[in-house]
Amino acid sequence: MKPSPLKKGDTLGIAAPAGPFKKSLFLKGVQQLKKVGFQVHYSKNIFSQKNYLAGSDQRRSHELNSLLSGPTKAILFARGGYGTQRILPLLTKKIRPKVVVGSSDLTILLNVLWQHHKLPSYYGPMVAPHFNFPKNAQRLKKMLTDPHSLFRQSLKAREILKKGQAEGRLIGGCLSLLVATLGTPWEVETKNSILFLEDTQEQPYAIDRMLTQLWQAGKFRSVKGIVFGTFRLGKSLFLPQTKSVIRDCLKNFKGPILWGIPFGHCPQPLFIPLGGKGKISRDRLIITEGIF
Repeated sequence: MKPSPLKKGDTLGIAAPAGPFKKSLFLKGVQQLKKVGFQVHYSKNIFSQKNYLAGSDQRRSHELNSLLSGPTKAILFARGGYGTQRILPLLTKKIRPKVVVGSSDLTILLNVLWQHHKLPSYYGPMVAPHFNFPKNAQRLKKMLTDPHSLFRQSLKAREILKKGQAEGRLIGGCLSLLVATLGTPWEVETKNSILFLEDTQEQPYAIDRMLTQLWQAGKFRSVKGIVFGTFRLGKSLFLPQTKSVIRDCLKNFKGPILWGIPFGHCPQPLFIPLGGKGKISRDRLIITEGIF
């Protein structure tokens, strides 16, 4: 189900399947998307709020399903937060090929789209937190319209935690969300993958617990290599204590491990093609197959 690249004037659909968001930031992001040449469509009910959710499960699932099954060529998301997991049982099976871009709480949806429908996606920025910065909107335009832009990214690590080379399918996302799939019908499949992981506002001991759980669940058993992105805690994106925990938890992992590629919860996140392919070579993740 590979999608087609977009062109100037195409419409981007926006859904809010997780948490509520600041309307002002959202509208600034929408304006930047229009400035780079796209039309933007979103429901009038997208600003709904129910406690820590962007409206009821029914509202959020209907909005998402309408975009997944409709003619819109790309889907973006207002923000992450919490709530996407709740609506997975309501997910439509009538999914059309299209570009899907999201991260954080959308980790579960992106992995379901790949594992159950073979639709690859971009693990990347979202509207309210990212697209009020012009550079992010400009980078998105390149990623949506020019298939070669993905391969021009510099996915260089800050540090090599374990040397080696590896190739595999790119699977991953937000660590805490991947752990949340264990024991469910949407459990993440990591076989023969390059696993990419990131998270935000998680203490080192919590990261220890989650990596240990993945290890004990056998999710690292046939992983070829691991790439770590940002692990924001306070103002720091690359906390030394977190790196030490990762090194210790994965000391018996056989493949290469890279630390500190700027994707995930950071101001200008790079794009990782979930369901695409990549290889680890020295201190870099090299994309070898994108989503188109």
